[in-house]
Amino acid sequence: MPKIDFEVYLNTNAPAPEREAALTELFQNEDAAGIEYAVVMPSPTPKPDNRALYETAGHQRRAILCCQVNPNEGAAALQEIKQAATEWGMRVLKIMPAIYQVHLTGKVAQTLMTTARDHGLVVNIHSGSEISHPLAIGALCRRFPDVTVLMDHMGYREWVGDAIEAARDNPNLYLGTTIASFEPTTVERAVRELGPERVIYGSNWPNLYSDLAVEAIRRQKLGSEAEALIFGGNLSRILGI
Repeated sequence: MPKIDFEVYLNTNAPAPEREAALTELFQNEDAAGIEYAVVMPSPTPKPDNRALYETAGHQRRAILCCQVNPNEGAAALQEIKQAATEWGMRVLKIMPAIYQVHLTGKVAQTLMTTARDHGLVVNIHSGSEISHPLAIGALCRRFPDVTVLMDHMGYREWVGDAIEAARDNPNLYLGTTIASFEPTTVERAVRELGPERVIYGSNWPNLYSDLAVEAIRRQKLGSEAEALIFGGNLSRILGI
């Protein structure tokens, strides 16, 4: 069963040689963590560069590509999602409500979800501020039960309980360990209340180190079966790897 990191970033604003070096460093850290694959996404800027991501990481067999757009660009953003899915082989769409001021119960979020559904994309949604509150993510998931959603940070730190309740109410919603793994009792709580089938490992590299995140979760002694699901079994099932 492959081990997968569901959220890492590549500095797509950098020149091509620097991007290549960053990609090498990324997978060196994943090697230290015992992780085989990583879902790689572009820098969250006013205009995320999905083409640069594809040109740098599209050849890397260990990279699962995730597109990100500024939805305030309207039709052009939706067209880029389509291109990312159909031409560049990207499997995931990242939604960043705080950066792009996307209200998750509003029309823009629903359009992004519809586009993801139309192209068979898994959706990764940032959590951790009022505009990206876990309960709003839960409301969006309820409206799109046929779209799989990964909630990064699992509402850490203030809203972990709300994230758990949102996942409890929506079987298409999974909680990601990014950042939360550095207070690993948070991950243990989610596993205890929801089961390991609903928790997915992520590092948030380069902001945090994958080897340290993996070790923090392992020290919770969740058991080999739970770890197998969290560290890759769940996401490999979702992505069909």
